[in-house]
Amino acid sequence: MKTKTVSAMTEKGLDKKIAEFFYENQYIEVIDIKFSVGSVFAVLILYRDK
Repeated sequence: MKTKTVSAMTEKGLDKKIAEFFYENQYIEVIDIKFSVGSVFAVLILYRDK
């Protein structure tokens, strides 16, 4: 299992970074996604390579 943490100052910026990650890693199996909002927007993606 692998993890990827993505964060940004705005929700739109976070969406863009997540889309780029999934575009570059099209063949992964996503296990779970955790979302956090504080002073920044953040996402933790748990995944496996296929």
